[in-house]
Amino acid sequence: MKIEFIGTGAIGAVSLSASTLIDDKLLIDMGNGIIKKLKLTNHKLDNIENCFITHLHGDHFADIPFLMLDRFFHKTENPIHIYGPKGIEETVKQLFDILFPGDYERVNEIANVKFIELESKQQIEIEKKMIVNILEVEHGKCNPAYGFIIEKDNQKLGFSGDSTYCETISEIVKKSDVSILDMSAVDSNKNHMGLEDIIKITENYPNKKIATTHMQEGVRKIAKEKKIKNLIIPNDEDIINL
Repeated sequence: MKIEFIGTGAIGAVSLSASTLIDDKLLIDMGNGIIKKLKLTNHKLDNIENCFITHLHGDHFADIPFLMLDRFFHKTENPIHIYGPKGIEETVKQLFDILFPGDYERVNEIANVKFIELESKQQIEIEKKMIVNILEVEHGKCNPAYGFIIEKDNQKLGFSGDSTYCETISEIVKKSDVSILDMSAVDSNKNHMGLEDIIKITENYPNKKIATTHMQEGVRKIAKEKKIKNLIIPNDEDIINL
């Protein structure tokens, strides 16, 4: 699997909101600025067939209206499937109606965006030999919030989404070859993992590769200085291959 970090930042960071593109076809989260970034880096938006939204905080789904408009203006024919927590379509419609009142139905008739609600412990086959496993994580008062394990060609890629350190995070790391984990700040809290959690995970699973995302600039710098062997600290636009 080709793993491209479109954005690796938390709210307030210089880096873009956390978003990852897999094999140029599957997008994980679509926060503010992601669509412009994809276009600036010469990605063809109509190649993206599926998008999974981890939870309904704006820095993870706010660019969906702009994806819809781009598809509307370019008359993109092939559908895109957007998977997310319960209420995702209604939430996006409400956002669209605030930004562009009265245009949602007209735009989506052309944009051809299909919304599918997720449930924990689902397995979803999105293309031949690619399966997305849905796991519920703990993100403060935001319920539900999901992590994923993506399987393809006997490889497994894990995503925590936004989450504190919980049993599901351990499950994701155990079952995945590479796990992309929330590391919002130095200290952890009820909403997010911090550097202390990531260090613990790298020590508990020394044979697993951990990549971090959703970072403030300060924690990024400190984590890089520690030079942890099995820890990858990507910048926006970095690519790794699984």
